[in-house]
Amino acid sequence: MTEWVPVALTRDIESGSATATTVAGAPVALWRAGNGTVHAWADRCPHRGMRLSLGFVRGDRLICLYHGWQFDADGSCRHIPAHPGLTPPSLAHTVSYRVHETGSIVWVAPVPGELDASDDAPLDLGTAVPACSVWIESDRLDGLGRALVAEAGFDVSGTVAVGEIHGVPVIAAIQIVTARQTALHTAVRDETADADVIALVVRWAHELRDRIGTAPRAVAS
Repeated sequence: MTEWVPVALTRDIESGSATATTVAGAPVALWRAGNGTVHAWADRCPHRGMRLSLGFVRGDRLICLYHGWQFDADGSCRHIPAHPGLTPPSLAHTVSYRVHETGSIVWVAPVPGELDASDDAPLDLGTAVPACSVWIESDRLDGLGRALVAEAGFDVSGTVAVGEIHGVPVIAAIQIVTARQTALHTAVRDETADADVIALVVRWAHELRDRIGTAPRAVAS
């Protein structure tokens, strides 16, 4: 069974941009090509190890900030500025991970290779309206899950929690970012949700973050 990790709201990975995250403790570069497709790669250029998340996007290519190597959507190097007449070697290739978008959330599987129809995709969460992502000083996924159950009556399955906040259907996806930080990516499962509804969920997420972040930290067993 493929493990899928929520890493961002879809709206926060804008077309033509790159950013950094972590998946299963490993640094990952997220970028969205000009055609709207999101890609997730190991955050390391195969040339000199520069963080690819610091690079920039031009059309369907991510360009490393250090020496300008250009990588296409498949992760293959297509151009080396210092040697414009050279055909880049096949080994000049990034490590690509599987990506899926559902429920207005971007999910990454820490397994090399592009997603195809035979893979286990994450739970289909349908169409949703993104609310916000908050970063919580919590080092345990189960602790945040328990808080969602106790405080809001959410149903939690792994990294996905669904429930209602004041009658508003909400998705809350849990991402372990570091040993001391957890992210909660939230979206409203109602396409008609207006600004006031979104603001209500955003306020709830921030209040939850503040309560958990200031609570005494239990010693992990």
